[in-house]
Amino acid sequence: MKITIGGPPGTGKSTAGRKLAKILNYEFISGGDMFRKVAAQHGMTMEEFDAYTKEHSEARVDEEIDSYQEQLGKTKDNFVLESRLAWYFVPDSIKIKLTASEDVRIQRIVDSKGEKRLAYKKDSYEETRRKTKEREKVHQQRIYEIYGIKDIVADEHFDLVIDTTNLNKEEVVDAILKYLEKVKEKSGK
Repeated sequence: MKITIGGPPGTGKSTAGRKLAKILNYEFISGGDMFRKVAAQHGMTMEEFDAYTKEHSEARVDEEIDSYQEQLGKTKDNFVLESRLAWYFVPDSIKIKLTASEDVRIQRIVDSKGEKRLAYKKDSYEETRRKTKEREKVHQQRIYEIYGIKDIVADEHFDLVIDTTNLNKEEVVDAILKYLEKVKEKSGK
C-alpha cells in the first residue's frame, strides 16, 4: 500500500507519518527532510534555500526532489510519503491531507523549534507566522510555475481530510488507521 500525507506546515504530517509507518512496518519518507538535506548541502537554511530556488529556477531543485518522489511511487510499495505534493507524484496512493487552524499550526511550529524545525530557532510567534506564510506563498508560486497547480492543499486532491486542530498524534493516526481498514475492506485485501 502506498500512503501519501500532505497539507500545510504545522498540521502534524511528519509526526503522523512516522508513527503510521512504524505501526504498519512501512518505510517513511519525508519531503521536508529531502528539502532540508539539499538546503544543508548548499550551506543554507530552509528559508534561505526557498529564496534561492525562487531566484534561481535554473537550479531545478524542486524537480529533482519531485522526480525522486515520482520514481518512488512507480517502483516501490508499502511506504508512507509525507510531502506537500506527494498526492500528485504518487497518484495511485491513498492520499491523506492533514489540516489545522492557522493559530494551532503556528503554535506547533513555535513549540517544535528544538526539533530542527524550519529556520526559526529564535523567532517570536508573530515572526514565525510571517515566515511560515511567506514560505507557503513562495512554495505555492513555484509549484504553480512548474506544474500549473493553483492550490496544492485543496481538499479535492485527497481521499481523506483530517482536521488535527483538536486532536493529538495518537488520535490522528487512529483516524488514518480506521480509514485504511475501510479501504482494505472495500478492496477485499
